[in-house]
Amino acid sequence: MRPEITSVVAVALAATAFGGIHTANAASVRYAGTAPRVEAAPHGGATLHAGATPYNEAADAMPRSGAERHADGAPRSEAVRYASVRGCSDRHEVQYPCGKWRLVTHGGERRGLADARITPLDAKGRPQKYSVAPIEVSGNGLHVAYFRKSDGRLVVREIGGKVRAMAGALPARVGMDDVTLILSQDGTRLAVVLPEDRKLPTRVYDTASGAPLWTVPWNRVLLGFSADDDELLTYGETTETTLRVLGPSGERLRGRTLDEEGVYAPYGLAADGATVVTAQEKRGRWDVVVHDLASGRVLTRVPVGRSAPETLAWTGPEQVTAHFVTYDGSSRPARVRVLRIDTATKKTRVRESYKVLSDTFAVATCGG
Repeated sequence: MRPEITSVVAVALAATAFGGIHTANAASVRYAGTAPRVEAAPHGGATLHAGATPYNEAADAMPRSGAERHADGAPRSEAVRYASVRGCSDRHEVQYPCGKWRLVTHGGERRGLADARITPLDAKGRPQKYSVAPIEVSGNGLHVAYFRKSDGRLVVREIGGKVRAMAGALPARVGMDDVTLILSQDGTRLAVVLPEDRKLPTRVYDTASGAPLWTVPWNRVLLGFSADDDELLTYGETTETTLRVLGPSGERLRGRTLDEEGVYAPYGLAADGATVVTAQEKRGRWDVVVHDLASGRVLTRVPVGRSAPETLAWTGPEQVTAHFVTYDGSSRPARVRVLRIDTATKKTRVRESYKVLSDTFAVATCGG
């Protein structure tokens, strides 16, 4: 979840729920966790949630009920589908986030997240009324990262389990509104992306212990984790579409400059560390495109319509899951459509489509 400050609503950087917070009344922006030059959705941005757990075909064929379980054994009904915060209006009828974050599960249950900040503190410790504090839901919906209200620390909550603080996640003179959060698909890794002008490296944490694991150089923009969490996908250095795959120690494993024709949107790196999915716009229509970084070849191209996907995640060896967000007449996030794409056969199907809470000012969804 990772919006930037706008002239109307200052939306805090935050990864990837979808990897992105989608708000009402916010201008089109670019997020640190997404590719450059993307034309964002009208009031949020095309955001990334990389990484994926193995796809369970049998579980997917089951009815959407409490009987369905994730690969790690947790009931799907208990996993978080999205986080939402409602909006209030000031005397000038300008909307701002109010109340508390609400977690809506796949089973339809609504849970309050009372200890999470809804507005961020800036570098001087001042609350930013019209901004949304960073919050991130893992792709499998079983972890939520946020800044804790009581002490301002960055924590990761395991749904139905413990809450762990990330050590030294917010350096001095850096505000919560400067930070982008990116959780891996299974929630075991959290990346904290800091402002580029501070030249501070991105830190990657082990969410089970709260300890930092890896760092990413400040001049490499982190796009997300590989599907098995072993590599990191980044861009930067030369051109906007030069991708680099880094190992845990920061070593370059491979890279490629993609064809710059068209506009690229979110990225996802497969478990092999060499296959990348993104989206490309040509003449008003979008394709999901799979690239081989080793050869530079386009492996497949699947049309998905006139809307850019908000997230793309590998949810199987040849399967990509895409989320699309639409907005109502008041520019509020209103509906999410989840599309399953078979990259081998080019067949697509709608996994689910759902409305978000009608009073939602900002929403952050799982990306897987």
